[in-house]
Amino acid sequence: MLQNIKNVYYDPVLIKKIVSKIKKQADTLDREIDIMHVCGTHENSIVRFGLRDLLPESIKLRAGPGCPVCVTSTRDIDAIINFALKNDVTIMSFGDMLKVPGSEYSFHSALSLGLDIKMVYGVEDAIKEAEISKKEIIFFSVGFETTAAPIASILSEVFIPDNFSIYSVHKFTPNGVYELLKSGKINADGLLLPGHASVISGLKVYEKIADEFHLASVASGFEPLDILVSVYMILQQIIDKKSVVENEYKRTVAYEGNKKALRYMDKVFHLDDSIWRGLGNIANSGFFVNEQFKNIDASYKFDIVYPENYIEHKKGCRCADVILGNAEPKDCPLFAKICTPSNPIGPCMVSDEGTCKNVYDAGSIE
Repeated sequence: MLQNIKNVYYDPVLIKKIVSKIKKQADTLDREIDIMHVCGTHENSIVRFGLRDLLPESIKLRAGPGCPVCVTSTRDIDAIINFALKNDVTIMSFGDMLKVPGSEYSFHSALSLGLDIKMVYGVEDAIKEAEISKKEIIFFSVGFETTAAPIASILSEVFIPDNFSIYSVHKFTPNGVYELLKSGKINADGLLLPGHASVISGLKVYEKIADEFHLASVASGFEPLDILVSVYMILQQIIDKKSVVENEYKRTVAYEGNKKALRYMDKVFHLDDSIWRGLGNIANSGFFVNEQFKNIDASYKFDIVYPENYIEHKKGCRCADVILGNAEPKDCPLFAKICTPSNPIGPCMVSDEGTCKNVYDAGSIE
């Protein structure tokens, strides 16, 4: 398989060398090491290239809460569907968001109720729709800071029609990870920090995680060699009894992050407590629209009411455990039996960043 991958970051000789070094490190440590990543794209690469099979059995790569649609609460999905049932509006969002199940309906299945719900590739498409439509357009805005930043820049710079608004369920990765570690819901010996999100947030925000929880932390790119080198760097920190933030992805990630993008986010959004699906209310982990942009904040504009009762995960679904790295897809009784990409019971089976879908697509269902 290695010879079929033509990529500067997938050199078979270098792959073998770094794997050999990792095996020597594992022998030195002589114990199991849990490394958690918090990026769905990392999981996609790890599964697609079979990287877990290259590592010693004692080195575990665990998937964490790195899939934005997976951690979007059913409370928000239900709230928008309930609002649309009583009002003549058009709901728009990204394609993978449309199939994420709510308590009873996903946006996609809610089409059967007569709702007007459309897929778009970005917020600019929703704004264009508002320019030609007589209906209210609500953009269900989902993603980590990777997505929040460009959306904030567009909302800051372009003309926004009066019939357009956004419903923000954006999450801020560093604060989410920090609070989950603080609560004891996730445990790890090292962190593989997200490449895409760190392009925006930078690495400085992860220093308190490394310091307080004594976690070796490395920001990684997404090619096989990136990930393996990052694993090597984490293990070397553990051997040296260090817990610092290092940057393997130097070609893209800066320590201070993207300052222009951060300014846009600060202009449009502020951080507040936010519900992560199945994980509970997490302090200062969600992006909410600032006061000066309240005219495009759907929550304020329409006084959208949260449902009193909502079901984050259906009976038997173990997405919450998978997101926390406490279970693998095969541990879920629904995986590949009832729950499939064409019939997702839980959010982890929907997106290409979802752990269950990655494992299912790779055919690793045993």
